[in-house]
Amino acid sequence: MRADLLPRIAFLARCHGLLIVLALISTGCKTDKGSDDPTVLGVPPGEAYLGVEYYYNFGAYGGERLLDFSLTNAPSWLALEDTSNKARPGIIVRGVPGLSGGNRGDADLGKIENINLITTDGERAGVQPFDIEVKRNPLSLDADTFTEGQSAQTPEAGETRCEAPELDETGSHRYHINLYDDEGAVTGTELRTTDTNPVLVRVLLEQPSVTRVAVAFELSSDFDPNSCDEGFDPEHQRCEEGDANRDDAIIGKDIVALGSDSEGELPVPDYLDYQQDENGVYSKGVVTLEPGITECYIRLEVVDETVPEPSESLQIALTEVRNGLAALGPSDSGVRTTLVVDDNEPRVRLETVSGRQRDALTVGTKRQFEAVLSGEREGSIRARLGESEDSVAKAGDYYIQVLNDAGEWEDNDIIEFPAETDRVRFRVRIPDADEYSNIGMDDRFLLLGVDQTYQAGREGFAGFAEDGELRININELSAPLVLNETDDFVPTDIALGHEGRLYVTGYNDAANDQVLVRIFDQKGELLQEVTVSDGATVLNEPQPVIHYTRRQVTQGSTRVDRFEIVVAYAAEADMPGQPAHGGLDVVTSLYWFDSAAAEGSEYSPVWTLRTGTSADDIPRWVGINDDSGFVAVAGETNGRWAGESRAGGIDSFLQRIDTDTDGDDLVPKLAWTRQVGSGQDETVVAGSAVNASPYLFGASSGAVAGQSSAGATDAFFYNASAADSNITVYQRGTDGGEVLTDGLYGLSNIWLLGNSNRRYSIDESGDDDNVLLGEPVAGNNGFVLGYSVSGHVNYAFSYADPSRTGKDNLLTLQAFDNDLVVAGATTGAFAEDAVDGGIQQPVIARISPGETVTSEADNPDAWDLWRVQPKIDGARIEALANYRDDEIVTLLRESVGGSIEWKIVLFSAEGKRLN
Repeated sequence: MRADLLPRIAFLARCHGLLIVLALISTGCKTDKGSDDPTVLGVPPGEAYLGVEYYYNFGAYGGERLLDFSLTNAPSWLALEDTSNKARPGIIVRGVPGLSGGNRGDADLGKIENINLITTDGERAGVQPFDIEVKRNPLSLDADTFTEGQSAQTPEAGETRCEAPELDETGSHRYHINLYDDEGAVTGTELRTTDTNPVLVRVLLEQPSVTRVAVAFELSSDFDPNSCDEGFDPEHQRCEEGDANRDDAIIGKDIVALGSDSEGELPVPDYLDYQQDENGVYSKGVVTLEPGITECYIRLEVVDETVPEPSESLQIALTEVRNGLAALGPSDSGVRTTLVVDDNEPRVRLETVSGRQRDALTVGTKRQFEAVLSGEREGSIRARLGESEDSVAKAGDYYIQVLNDAGEWEDNDIIEFPAETDRVRFRVRIPDADEYSNIGMDDRFLLLGVDQTYQAGREGFAGFAEDGELRININELSAPLVLNETDDFVPTDIALGHEGRLYVTGYNDAANDQVLVRIFDQKGELLQEVTVSDGATVLNEPQPVIHYTRRQVTQGSTRVDRFEIVVAYAAEADMPGQPAHGGLDVVTSLYWFDSAAAEGSEYSPVWTLRTGTSADDIPRWVGINDDSGFVAVAGETNGRWAGESRAGGIDSFLQRIDTDTDGDDLVPKLAWTRQVGSGQDETVVAGSAVNASPYLFGASSGAVAGQSSAGATDAFFYNASAADSNITVYQRGTDGGEVLTDGLYGLSNIWLLGNSNRRYSIDESGDDDNVLLGEPVAGNNGFVLGYSVSGHVNYAFSYADPSRTGKDNLLTLQAFDNDLVVAGATTGAFAEDAVDGGIQQPVIARISPGETVTSEADNPDAWDLWRVQPKIDGARIEALANYRDDEIVTLLRESVGGSIEWKIVLFSAEGKRLN
């Protein structure tokens, strides 16, 4: 940039002004400088820091002589290194804000604008303007989480870093601990001398200072020994170890700056000076950063005490700059960071004997469980068991027992892990029904863990592992619930609902097969009987199905829970207000729970809809969508639904029913029906209303909707919606016969249950898709196949076993605690301890989808969690329900002396029969 700064330059400009104007006009206002014009190159940094050298080397070119340089409007701390007789084109500007130019300190803070560096060869000149804002040089702190018994890693060396303190050697510290009696009262104190482990807090200076910077530091904590839990006076465990102090580290007990016995034993770096507080504890000091250093270290010591405790926190602060120009943070208002100390005591996890953490016990029964210890320790260690604060069952509702030296079980809530023993058995005993009290609808449950309130501050106890609780549901239905004990009720389906309500639908065989829903509580008491069909209407084994859901709906401006059940069944005769279409029709009834009902809380009818063709239409599954509340019905038809085509034989159908408003009334509206089939008969086994487009699951011996038939019987599934009448069917199987009996959509897959004479595996070698393989085996064996919604086979599991000759008949499938439960019957030895006797007995099993089976070798053990075969001859399980992931509810059909008994039998998450 040119500047007419000298008289001679100004004179030349006046003499040649006209020529310049003419030249600019002729060249389009060309402003290129001549090669001889002095020009300054570069723009210096716009920021400077107190106590930090500011330096910039300008370049320059042009001029006919050596260039001279000068500064105008510059701060006092900034100067040129030299201003004349340059042997090269360029100049250095240098300074230290706060120090050079008069040691003005903070007075040099702020922004200086329009500083000019001017260069001239004596006749012509160039200028470079620039601004500089002077800021503070802030200090900050940084630290990792500390763990008792672990020393910090030595940081890498660097030119701008202090030499790291000694971290290879442990220190030592003396302190007193409180002693407590069983009630938590302080009975005295004892002196402890404990190893300490060195850890580091990094002190960071944003820019390297030209002078030494010394800053004071101090540890602090929110711990208050006089802050006690409500109702407790000082000199009690609930003060030092109470709620207010539980997460706060104690300086002098959990952590120190320098251990009382480390002084003179651990080498202290020259840049660290430790100081004692009023209690004689080294908890503060001064750290000094030499010129040019931007990272230094405060070495602290974590006390490796032997008390179980949660992660605890404290603070470290930089309190005062004792030397140098540095700031306590960007605004010089202070620097503080939180330090976290994790405990290193061994930890206890409570489990079932099988290694899981859910089970159930019936009142008056007992069962063994395991406490599992992890982590390093010396000698024996103890743990006191107790309920967590979220446990519904409290002390007195259960008894914990341990084995004494004589090998006898005795009431004791303290378990001990001898040296080298990491697993210890204990037993939980639930009182008899006459001693046990529960006025609630739901079962109570015990969340059993470590009694951390008792153990807090006590040496020799183990801590509690994260997610280490054992959940034990307490079942009060101690005997099977016989559903047809007083009449000819024939149950056909079950569901579980709010507050543990069990919905059993079926029909009364002695009263025109009237469809009913009987609602029981968890104690087996009948709460309500819903008469679904009119008692005067004659039905013929209508086989009703049921579904429950809880939906969030808006009433006024409030979001509330709505509890709904829907029942679907087949009817041929005319019904009041529901004339027949011809053959068997689908009758669907929706009910909502009314907590303000005149006769107490009960389910009330919302609407009933009868749909059908001129032939037979039989519902096999019904569901309610949780979001919009539409009802979906899946079933079989040998007719033709309106707007649909009949494929031949028995087709599948899937329909959606919406709830509309008609004035003050709620009415059903058939949104659509889709009909899919082959030239053969289709069997529909289940469906899903989880998504906006409901699903149907079935089996066929034909080619469904143009798909390819793989074997004698294949599985198929599809979903449908109002927006798309073109349905994509996925027909899957092997060259055998996959006889489907149930299905569900959940756990990120479509799961299909059935029986076949194949042992399944998956071939993943293809480029396009996995291939389901089926090796022929003897007998009839249950299987579970998992598919993606686009028809890709992901999982294959079968119960085929060459050593068995019996026939499995798995009938029902249920999701349970991220696993799957299957049930049905067998005439062989399904479970390990069963006899292959040819007599039908019920079976139930739990599988956990794991790795895909890709060979004909045994199925992964991780899948097969447990199998149970109750010794009930002539019985089978026909339906399953899931109670809170706590209990598996089964509908059992048993042949007793020529008659049929229908029962509700419960199993725990571990497959233990509960009633």
